[in-house]
Order: sequence, then structure tokens, then C-alpha cells
Amino acid sequence: MYKRVLLFGDSQTERGSGTNGWVSTLANKYCRYIDITNRGLSGYNTKWAAQYFNKIVPNYTGYYFDMAVVLFGSNDAVKPGQAQHVSPSEYERNLTMIVCNLVNMGILSRNILVLTPPTVEETMLAESYPDSRRNDDMEKYAHIALDVARSRNCVSGDLFELFQLQKGKKLFTDGLHLSEAGNAIVAEVVDKFIGERVGSEPPCPDWKTLN
Repeated sequence: MYKRVLLFGDSQTERGSGTNGWVSTLANKYCRYIDITNRGLSGYNTKWAAQYFNKIVPNYTGYYFDMAVVLFGSNDAVKPGQAQHVSPSEYERNLTMIVCNLVNMGILSRNILVLTPPTVEETMLAESYPDSRRNDDMEKYAHIALDVARSRNCVSGDLFELFQLQKGKKLFTDGLHLSEAGNAIVAEVVDKFIGERVGSEPPCPDWKTLN
């Protein structure tokens, strides 16, 4: 049976289904192994994601997910006074609620990957989204995401640190959203997580072995 993977996040996830996006990369690699559901919602923060969780994530009788990847924070971390801003303490509560909802759906905590928001490129951001986000703030939310993953016994992926190591305009299209190079970093982290949970043989055999 094909395992099912839920991807839940903001525009970093929604746009991942585009050409050379991290979601597209994984969907192509694992097309014979898993079913991927992309529930990335551009503009969403954890407050709205938690509030509309039951509308966003399918929870039909007999339908389940084996794994989930959660990526929020890029919108929560906008400066106070902007519509998408969520305080660090509320971000922690909301993210914890999202993880608990996933566990209550039957996903084992060890099969939930919580990703930190990546960095931003402040020079580019000043032109595309002026006075909206700073890496000093993004780092605070990244640390909270890691803490939530740790406290709920989930797997974590520190995108903030990885993007810091390779910082530069090449990782972004506008200072916030990811370029092909930026998407490749996310794909590598999520690929490792999925690969450790999917068997080496696909559910259906190769046609050459059939009679």
C-alpha cells in the first residue's frame, strides 16, 4: 500500500509544488512509493492554520496519513502591527496545537517532521516586502519550532541554520520565497525524513518481473 504524506505549511510549501520546487522534486522521486498531499496555504500563519485545521486537512473515515511535514513561521514572524504577525508565545501554542491535531489523527509523533522557517535575504526583502521581516526575529521563531518538536517527540529540521550556512541571494526569488537552490535545501531535508520511513521496494513490482 502506498504511504500517505501530508505537507502542511504556508507559501514555502504551496510554492513547493511549482517547477523545481521541493514538493515537486519529492513527488517525482517517490511517485511509486507514496502519495503526497500538499496543504500549503500562501499567507497563512499558525493562528489561521490551527483555526481552520479541520477544513484544511482531510480527516475522512478510513482516510489517514502515515507522515506529516509542518513548515510555518515565515508569516508569523512579520513585524508587530502587520496582519500576519503572531507573537512568539502564541506561535508556540499554535504550533503545538497543530502537532497535537496531527497526532490525534493517528500520525505517530516520530513520523512528524517540524521544519523551522528559513532565513530571509534582507537586501532583496527591502525591495519586495519592505519593513516586514528580519533574520533576528526569524531566528526566534526557528528556535521555538525546534523546542516544540523536541517537547512533542517529533523530528525536527533546522532550515534556518542550513540557510545561514549557504546564505546569499541565490537561495531566494524575492528575499522571502525560495529559488531552485533554496528549494533544493528543503528537499534534501525532507527526502532524508521520508527515505528513512519508506521501504526500498515500491508497493507494486516492476513490470519486467510480471508474467
